[in-house]
Amino acid sequence: MKNSLISENNFQNKYKNELIEKRRKRKKIKRCILLSVLLIAISITLCLKLPYFNINTIDVENNRNITSDEIIKLSNIEIGKNIFYINLKRSKTNIMKNSYILDVNIRRQLPNKIKIYVEERTAVFYIKKGEKYLVVDDSGVILEEKQTINGMKLIRLDGFDKDDYKVGEVIKAQDTRKIKIITEITELIKNLKEGIPEPSIVDLTDLTDIRICYGDMIIKLGTSDNMEKKYNMAINILMYNKLINKKGYIDVSYKGDPVFFVES
Repeated sequence: MKNSLISENNFQNKYKNELIEKRRKRKKIKRCILLSVLLIAISITLCLKLPYFNINTIDVENNRNITSDEIIKLSNIEIGKNIFYINLKRSKTNIMKNSYILDVNIRRQLPNKIKIYVEERTAVFYIKKGEKYLVVDDSGVILEEKQTINGMKLIRLDGFDKDDYKVGEVIKAQDTRKIKIITEITELIKNLKEGIPEPSIVDLTDLTDIRICYGDMIIKLGTSDNMEKKYNMAINILMYNKLINKKGYIDVSYKGDPVFFVES
């Protein structure tokens, strides 16, 4: 009986000790958590207050058409602001409002530098609208409206003079196939071998009679079927026969041997 009581007391003491130890561990964990939270809070406060994290450099990369100053102004990021205060998502949205910008990547470079990497749309064509010129990219997006395009190396794009437009958006073509053809023709022009000049006019007025002009020499492509094959064939004739500065036409619009005519 006595041994039984001793065993029971020992068990109770052991149980109490375990409870006490568990409480100590829980208190220790709580202290560690509170200390960690306090340290994090202090660190965040220091990051937000210390001049060490104030922006002193904003670098813009890969911009050709839009100046760095204009991109920085659009971003609303200012020298002297705390690097952690700026809203990168909002800055990106602001920059994307410029019709020349295709994509933007903004990164913090600690402790005090901002990197803005832009991907621009490429101006390829222009459309004459009355006294205005619409600058157009390879996807049919209107990049800007200008009074003059002097100094800009652009290809005239015909067949859109009656279509509505809004800067920053794709041309509202009555025939949406034209937009796809713009992209296809741009790729053909991009892939021209070195030494082969770009055309002066792309005429999509009639999609059964697509024309690409090199000055007064007209390449008649017909429809957009097998356009790459027909265009390459016409370019070979153009270059081999030295027709760049001639007046006439190269007709590759039908099946069979192509023909060309030069005015004397």
